[in-house]
This record gives sequence, C-alpha cells and structure tokens, in this order.
Amino acid sequence: MANIKCPNCAREFVRRVSRVGLIENVLGFFYVYPFKCQICGFRFRYFQRGVRYLRLEEDRRVYDRMPVNCPVAFSGDDCVGEGGLIDVSMGGCNFSTDSAVTAGAIVKMALDVSNDVQPIIVDAAVLRYVRPEGIGAEFLRWSAGERERLQQYIRGLLIDGDK
Repeated sequence: MANIKCPNCAREFVRRVSRVGLIENVLGFFYVYPFKCQICGFRFRYFQRGVRYLRLEEDRRVYDRMPVNCPVAFSGDDCVGEGGLIDVSMGGCNFSTDSAVTAGAIVKMALDVSNDVQPIIVDAAVLRYVRPEGIGAEFLRWSAGERERLQQYIRGLLIDGDK
C-alpha cells in the first residue's frame, strides 16, 4: 500500500475499512476506497489507481490491535477483577483474567499502561466475547481527556513498531 496519510492529522497509520452504502460500493469500481486513521479515528476516502482489494468478511475491525503486556482492572454490575492486557486499539482490547465474566456485561476499565502515569480510564466497555484465550472488550464511553491519553499511548506503540 502506498504511504497514505490521514488528511486530519497527517499520520501514516491508516487502515482500509469496509465500504458502507451504495456510494462507497460504486466508488470502489473507480479505485476509491474508505480508510480510517488508527490515531485520530478520522474516516476518509482515497483514490488508488489500479489497486483492487479482496473483500475479507471475517475481519471487521476498524483499528489494528497492538500487542501489549500490562495490567488491567475492571468492574461492573455483575463482575469485578484484574487481569492482563493482551492487545489494545482505539476501539477496544483483549485481556485475560481469572475472574468470572459474561459476554454482554458493561464494565469500567483501568488500563495501567505505564508505571509513570495514572491508568487510562474507560468509563464504559462492553465485553463482546469470553473465550479461553482472552476476553474481547469494545470501548463505548470515555472520561474527559482519557481518549487522547490512549491515542498518545497507541501512537507510541505504532511509531516504535514501525522502526
């Protein structure tokens, strides 16, 4: 893929996302595809002459998951516990825990990404799946400034991983 930059933040960390609606499906015939910035979340279209993408239905994620290894704490109406983050993105995370949790539960999460700063707080996350290899959570609601803190952390992961 060419070095596509986000028109909003000028970063190169973009990912092609699924087409939505009739207009984007038609634009695909003319090599115009939708992308989303992994840092700021801006969704945009980009012309790529002669490039055709195969449709992959099984991966519907909008953000790439970045592997991490740090503590996480969570609490909700039906569960409370601690565990370890396996991976994280701007849209959610995957973590492991010995606590009993159920898919569909809404939890508050504290992502302890560094010993140097306070944990990043996610006010509401829904547990999308519970499997032996990990629990998938989608972030729904943030406290003021916490989304920007996660953006900075993921930006660092992306830049370090790009070296």
